[in-house]
Amino acid sequence: MNCTKINGFSMTILPDILSSTSFIPHGHCYLWRTPLVGLHVISDSLIVLAYLSIPATLFYFVRKRKDLPYVNVFLLFGAFIIACGLTHLMAIVTLWYPIYWVSGTIKAITAFISVVTATAIIPLVPQALALKSPTELQRINKALERAHQQLSFHIENTPLAVIEWDSDFRVQRWSRQAETIFGWKAEEVINLHPSQWNFVVPEDMEEVHKIMVSLIDKTQPRNLIRNRNYTKNGSIVYCDWYNSALFDESGQLVSILSLAQDVTDEIEAQKALRESEQRYQTLAETSPVGIFHTDNQGNCLYVNKRCCEISGTDPSTSLGRGWIKTIYWEDRERVVQEWYNTVQQGKIFRSEYRMEYLRGKVCWVLGQAIAQKNDKGEIIGYVGTVTDITARKQAEEALKNSEAKFRQLAQQEELINRIASQIRNSLNLETILQTTVAQIKHLLQLDRCHFVWYRSQHNTSNQAKLEANSNLNFQKNTSFLDYWEVVYEAKNLELPSLLGCYSVEQVGSWAMRYLQLEMIELYDVSLVSETEMRQFLMQLNCLSFLSIPIQTQLGEIGIICCIHHQKTHRWHENEIELLKAVTDQLAIAINQAQLYAQTQANATQAQAQAQQLEVALQQLQQTQTQLIQTEKMSSLGQMVAGIAHEINNPVTFVYSNVIPAIEYTNDLLNLLSLYQEYYPEPVPEIQQQIEEIELDFIQEDLPKLLNSMRIGADRIRQIVVSLRSFSRLDEAEFKAVDLHQGIESTLLILQNRLKDHAGQVGIEVIKNYGNLPLVECYAGQMNQVFMNILVNAIDALNEENIQRINCRSSDLDCQDDVCSKKPRIEIQTEVVNSNWVMIRIADNGPGIPQQVRNKLFDPFFTTKPIGRGTGLGLSISYQIVVEKHQGQLECYSEVGEGSEFIIQIPIRQATASRKR
Repeated sequence: MNCTKINGFSMTILPDILSSTSFIPHGHCYLWRTPLVGLHVISDSLIVLAYLSIPATLFYFVRKRKDLPYVNVFLLFGAFIIACGLTHLMAIVTLWYPIYWVSGTIKAITAFISVVTATAIIPLVPQALALKSPTELQRINKALERAHQQLSFHIENTPLAVIEWDSDFRVQRWSRQAETIFGWKAEEVINLHPSQWNFVVPEDMEEVHKIMVSLIDKTQPRNLIRNRNYTKNGSIVYCDWYNSALFDESGQLVSILSLAQDVTDEIEAQKALRESEQRYQTLAETSPVGIFHTDNQGNCLYVNKRCCEISGTDPSTSLGRGWIKTIYWEDRERVVQEWYNTVQQGKIFRSEYRMEYLRGKVCWVLGQAIAQKNDKGEIIGYVGTVTDITARKQAEEALKNSEAKFRQLAQQEELINRIASQIRNSLNLETILQTTVAQIKHLLQLDRCHFVWYRSQHNTSNQAKLEANSNLNFQKNTSFLDYWEVVYEAKNLELPSLLGCYSVEQVGSWAMRYLQLEMIELYDVSLVSETEMRQFLMQLNCLSFLSIPIQTQLGEIGIICCIHHQKTHRWHENEIELLKAVTDQLAIAINQAQLYAQTQANATQAQAQAQQLEVALQQLQQTQTQLIQTEKMSSLGQMVAGIAHEINNPVTFVYSNVIPAIEYTNDLLNLLSLYQEYYPEPVPEIQQQIEEIELDFIQEDLPKLLNSMRIGADRIRQIVVSLRSFSRLDEAEFKAVDLHQGIESTLLILQNRLKDHAGQVGIEVIKNYGNLPLVECYAGQMNQVFMNILVNAIDALNEENIQRINCRSSDLDCQDDVCSKKPRIEIQTEVVNSNWVMIRIADNGPGIPQQVRNKLFDPFFTTKPIGRGTGLGLSISYQIVVEKHQGQLECYSEVGEGSEFIIQIPIRQATASRKR
């Protein structure tokens, strides 16, 4: 099929191309004038011959020069010139034969080849221009000659002996340095094999022979060997030989070049160094402290016996970077970083860290290292010591644990008071229980915390709850209708809810234990002996379980349940104590909520009688205020007294021991001074130790340090006394007290809020105390009055402080009196009419508007944001002063002029009824 088409195409196209019937020969254009036709024929013939000879020459040239660049361009030029010659040949043919289609086709081919050739030439123009000119090539040859001369110069003047051998290891070049090292002249050894003269020590000949063979067979075309050689005078020198074999393109060995360096002095120096190191090692092995040596990169080169004893390893384990593995994993990254910084900055290394024995024992050490430098000041390594400080660290850890335990107790007390404050701020039972389980879960990091009520069969709604709850699996007709209901829970989001009712049969034998108010503590639920309870808890995916029951004044029983789902947890004693304290507070809150609910019910029943309702509501409000404030102050007093008691014991221990410590230290320093006076020249080891520990500085600074400790302990004792004075737990009745002491204790507690803080000016306290006698009063309640008034004054001044900061940071012009006024509180005391005392507490804050002053002592009235105030402080203070002490509490204030509170109470309560 294809052949037929091709043949058909050929039969139709080729006759047209070769057809000449429609044209006339080109000779007619020349009118067949013989001179003109001959001129064109001769010219075109010569051009054809020239065009055909040029490509033949190019093709021959390309064939002979295998390394010729741009071969394709040469071939394209040849094809282009041939095509041009054919066009001139067709110019001759068309004079007589008008086959212009053939002539045009050849010209088209010529045009195509010319375009391709031009396209190929253009990118090569920059490369062709970059080729070296003959002048440049000549300059390069001269440079090579100079390089050869320089190389010869360096060979003859290098400190290394340069020796060139042929493939048979006969000497071809013997430099001047070779003559200097070995003594033989070049003419004495040229063309000689080393075996032909006494050159290599016989004991090293075998190793030299192996090196010679490896050079020839290409297994080691470049190698290094150290051997002994004889000199011409018969002495032996140690030489390092750097050998390189040179091969041509065909792989034939051309020559062998050797560079020889005389290292005899180095060998002898190393021998002396080894002897010195042996002496150093003897001293190091008998040292009572661990000694190590590293290079300038921190790689361990040596450890002594004592260092291995401390780390519990052998020397091979610590060498190189192995010493890092002996560091306890928690300290490893820090110590490595400190060591890296030491190496990089060239400083002295000093760090305390832990080392772990291979058998798991951990000890504390003090690591120190100092850099070794050469004559040029370059660091060549580090020498250091490792001292076991486990005993000291254990003492510090014991003290730290004691402090941590105290802080933990303080945090727990703070949490208890915070929970108590939160649940007492609301008398709604739902809010109280939900807040409690949420706080317990957050504090103990539980997976789940529940509050469960025990529901008695006397409740008529129990049957409906039991029937509706899908968790229960028992007969409806059972006569035992008591059950347990999970009413509130706090849990991780991914856990299912367990809210609902659970029968006594499901709780099993634990029901009676709960009714007997027994706490249940389980480290691992799988260890529960009761099969039913174990299966019940494991169905709930419980791993660890703790429950503490609560009984209210109305006889109701509730349970706080703490659960871990993800891991087993051993319940610590402090966690259990904390939960017990929380449950005590919760029981009080529940009782208050029930009392509140009962009071509300009574108030609801008395709605018909307006006068009775008003009285009931007032009593309810007063009862609520008193309950909340009483519980707050009771919790605060217990916490303050507990903290003061816990601080007092360790502080008394420190304070009672610091004075003997000062005396002992002075005795030791005096003894040391006598030693220095009568033995002024200590041995070098002691002198070195004196310099390392900076003995002069210790003698000067140690007494100051102990004296600072004594002052600090005394200061803590003063704070403890102030805290105990403020709590006044033992002063619940009227008692003659010093009011100044109560004011000072309150100021000490508030000291942190009075001092300067970042971006906030401190508050100045001015005290003008009169000569007050002892006053009969409730000391703790009066301290509460001072606290409430001072806290309000501080809050007012801090708000003005914030306005001052905002004014300064803004682009607006601030008023001079606002920006320049320093916060101030003035306290003045005096005796009035010989039977009364007056305490004035004034501030220079923003003042109180008239409409606010009218409601200042109303319960629950506050101008502070939600969460910052309850509105009970001044109300309670008013009740304490007026109702309990038959005194007066007044406030005088003008906006922009500050505020002043005036407290007046009788010195003796018997004089309360007198007119002043």
